[in-house]
Amino acid sequence: MPYPSLSLGAQVSGDTANLCDLKRLPADIQNRLRTDFDSWKVQASDNLSHQASLTWAGEKTLACPGFAAGFFRSAKQLSYVVLLVPSDHPDSAYRFVVFNPGVENAAYEELIVEKSGEYGASNFYIQKVPVSKFFDGVSKKKFKVQTADAILMVDSAKNEYGAVIYFWTSNGFRREPVDY
Repeated sequence: MPYPSLSLGAQVSGDTANLCDLKRLPADIQNRLRTDFDSWKVQASDNLSHQASLTWAGEKTLACPGFAAGFFRSAKQLSYVVLLVPSDHPDSAYRFVVFNPGVENAAYEELIVEKSGEYGASNFYIQKVPVSKFFDGVSKKKFKVQTADAILMVDSAKNEYGAVIYFWTSNGFRREPVDY
């Protein structure tokens, strides 16, 4: 069952504490997170560094900085992206995981797109973005973009700033730095 409020954060009420609640994800993904990532939690706004909090607030969205839903792999099936940090030391590492629908309504497939064991995870957040925000028709062909939605991962450290877009191609997810 799709969870439109996950990708349309503006529909969520003013209670920001529930924006990163795992119950907003499909039950299969909740179970996978509990079993495969039991010592991890979703990146939440209270985990963000001061600079990342300011940048995230500038996004003016009522969404979770640690997950998003969109048509990241297929134009017909909703995928979910989760940015996880260790529960006990949230700044020490991260796992960037995509859950795509399995074949013929099977369980979601889990794909770790990126991971880091270095400090600084509190500087990162993710969000769904339209591919068209970064690529015109020529660029879409050049990069072999397959879908209309992409994932933006922002590193908003105090003395540096970077953004990377992840998008689906015929060879899987591709990562490209972008101006944002």
